[in-house]
Amino acid sequence: QVDQKKSLLSSLHAHQNQCGECRRGKETSFILRSKQNEIHCMKNLKILLLMAAFTVSVSSQGQEALGLRLQQFSGINSTLLNPALGGMYAKKWDINLIETVNSISNNYGFLENSKAGEVNRYRSIQNLYSRPDLTNDQTLGPNDLVLDYNTRNTSFYADVSANILGPSFLLRLGQHGIGLTTRARVETETIFPPDLGYYTYNANRGNVNMTPSHISSMAWREWGLHYDYTLSSADDRRLILGVNLRYLQGYEGLSIFNEQFSYRQIRTDSFEVSPGAATLMFTSGNLGVDENTPYEPKIQGTGFGLDLGVVYEYLGERWNCNLGFALNDVGNIRFRNSGQMHQFRNNATLIFDTNPYTTWSGASDLPLKASLLSDLLSGNPQASLVDSSFSIGLPTHLVFHGGLSQEVGWRMYFVVQQSLPLKTNQLHKASTAAVVGGWENNWVGAYMPISLYRWQRLRVGAALRLAFLTIGTDNLGPWMTRGNLSEAGFYAAVKI
Repeated sequence: QVDQKKSLLSSLHAHQNQCGECRRGKETSFILRSKQNEIHCMKNLKILLLMAAFTVSVSSQGQEALGLRLQQFSGINSTLLNPALGGMYAKKWDINLIETVNSISNNYGFLENSKAGEVNRYRSIQNLYSRPDLTNDQTLGPNDLVLDYNTRNTSFYADVSANILGPSFLLRLGQHGIGLTTRARVETETIFPPDLGYYTYNANRGNVNMTPSHISSMAWREWGLHYDYTLSSADDRRLILGVNLRYLQGYEGLSIFNEQFSYRQIRTDSFEVSPGAATLMFTSGNLGVDENTPYEPKIQGTGFGLDLGVVYEYLGERWNCNLGFALNDVGNIRFRNSGQMHQFRNNATLIFDTNPYTTWSGASDLPLKASLLSDLLSGNPQASLVDSSFSIGLPTHLVFHGGLSQEVGWRMYFVVQQSLPLKTNQLHKASTAAVVGGWENNWVGAYMPISLYRWQRLRVGAALRLAFLTIGTDNLGPWMTRGNLSEAGFYAAVKI
């Protein structure tokens, strides 16, 4: 162990002495207010924003796609909200060719005077400024962007989601409904304390109360079987039971969560850290990816997912009404033999030098950085590595919904979705309450969802169906007007 420790440290020092980027990293400050580091961060952020703008423009969860899930012709797509909704589909069969539901949302920062979908503008960015660095007399050009930051008394969040429902079908056989779904999902979400806000951090001079926080991210594929059964107690009322069983194939997984601790800056590159604990889990099968080794997706874990739902429907002369309840995304993916699970514990106050951790050549450095931290805390670079496998839970959540509808004409619904945390290391669904109004016939439909995202952000969306094509967004504002851009989303589906 001692030899391994020495070898590890000497490799790091040799790399830092030979690498110009590392030598420069030694001369810069770890704190964001350091000008050199801030410029470096701004360059990286510019790249991320370009990627985000492209993603939003071509497809774009914060998106619930309620204008797509609650149509009378939703068919197999509606079973993603509640598997029992498949029993309300009036046709003999339904085929989804492709559906995409994706979004980006955060309450940490925003782009001033911006709106979603301006790909050409973002491609021509020349400068990305941080608002605190601008002087009052500084003139901005048409190709300049300004990033500013929120100040809050409650936690910050950031969500990125990309969902694609591939070829899928629903077949109705009397009281029975059977279906098959193919789906690819990428979910990333994080919660972190208000002390890490840009302005709050600087005002507190680097003193941070690090409340329990987490980062969770996972990319996976699903193969799903659907079944629903309709129980009719009379000609005008029925009870529908539904279930989705899914086989999950995990490609990548990352989970970081910490217990309560605090730290304070004592020098530009050092912090005094109180006792605390944290856990780091990540897949390692693709850490060697660089410009010479392209990324090749590989299955690194498997698992199962389950959705359960029930709907009660009353069929009236003019209006039909229904109430439904669902428990969705129960399950997890176990990443076996291709991951690392590290547990770090600091039992006494210590001085933390950031220099060994501020230079990165890529994701392949992650195991080395974990070993350095383990060596700092315990004197053993391998002490933190407790397992070569780990699990990440699906974003389990409850759904309660109801509404009134006509076969041809008006439709009005309410939907409440509440996150249900079952384990520490799992993805978390953003809790949402919404009302949806719309009108439709066989060929045309229009819908307007009004939602309260995470119980704090009011959104007004819109969706339009023309025969087999549906397009929409749960948040119309970022697409319509310029303002403080911090989120955007878009969904679309093609069915036959």
